[in-house]
Amino acid sequence: MFKKKWMYYVSVITCVAMLAGCGGSPAAKSSDDGAGSKSESNTTDDKSKESSPSVNTKEVTDLSEITIGASVMSLQHEFMANLVKGYEEFQKQTGVKILITDGGNMEPEKQVSNVENYISQNVDGILCQCISVETMKDTLKQAMDKGIPVGIYPYDTSVGATTYFGYNEYEWGEKLGESASDWIKTKLGGKAKIINITTSLEEAAIERCKGWTDKINELCGEDSIDWNTVEATSASDAMTAAESALQANPDVDLLLVYNDEMGIGVYEAVKQSGLDTTNMFIGSCDGTDTVLDYVQEDTVYRCTVGNDRYVSEIGYYWVQNMVKISLGMEYEDPFPITTIAIDVDNVEEYRSREASYVLDEELQKLVKN
Repeated sequence: MFKKKWMYYVSVITCVAMLAGCGGSPAAKSSDDGAGSKSESNTTDDKSKESSPSVNTKEVTDLSEITIGASVMSLQHEFMANLVKGYEEFQKQTGVKILITDGGNMEPEKQVSNVENYISQNVDGILCQCISVETMKDTLKQAMDKGIPVGIYPYDTSVGATTYFGYNEYEWGEKLGESASDWIKTKLGGKAKIINITTSLEEAAIERCKGWTDKINELCGEDSIDWNTVEATSASDAMTAAESALQANPDVDLLLVYNDEMGIGVYEAVKQSGLDTTNMFIGSCDGTDTVLDYVQEDTVYRCTVGNDRYVSEIGYYWVQNMVKISLGMEYEDPFPITTIAIDVDNVEEYRSREASYVLDEELQKLVKN
């Protein structure tokens, strides 16, 4: 078993987060951005862990002996498609077999079947972006009962997974709130009417909305903000909800949206409204390419909060984390994800970064060319 301290990995993650070209495999240019939007709760502090004794670990001389099952929600979603790019880059560099399955049109039962197939194939680890944690729970526990380590998103500890892909959703909202507060102070004289477009059906949405609400109230003062909230669960819902909200509140100043997908619907509603958007502000969370385009074009879409790394990088390092678990190495739990507010002032710099895929120094010793 490998039982050393793997501090090199921590330095790699730091380098990637700073987007400074670290040594190792050559950096590859990438344009993917975005973040998942279906987290169930906030992440806790990052920590380094050794594999649990209940996890079957494997001694290998060649990483091509390792097989990881990677189940994504839906390849129709930009975030998941970009995550897979990272999985594929890791597979290309190492020879690790990565079995990628698609949840179709967000179909929980299809994802259950995909993971059951991983279990029957006795893979060395499973990564799962759960469409429905509740639906997946029993199947994931079956995998762990067989000693197969499991990493999941969202960060829902009720599953008892080996490791997690961790976002702090409240902090996502806070970062949007900081950007919105700056707009309110510099463009609107410190007072604003705000419409929240969110859903009460997802914990992630609740936390993000609470984050930006608390931050704006803190920075601008509760008495300076007129809050209104409408429900939506998709881009089309958001567009319809925004249309109605704009008709009832034509003097609205800011529209803050749970995720970019719904934000695009809100953006279309605002464009069609005929309202003066000179000092209007649309902001959301995810950092997808479509919304980054709107921000870069200096439209009414003023801000999106995205990952501080390319999503393909996140996929690369998350699958590397699972390979470490399968080999009995130390790993990071939860796998750390941090975010950044992107507006017209920093969007070009944000998008011009070099993606970096640097293989762990100890894993490099197990790559046979």
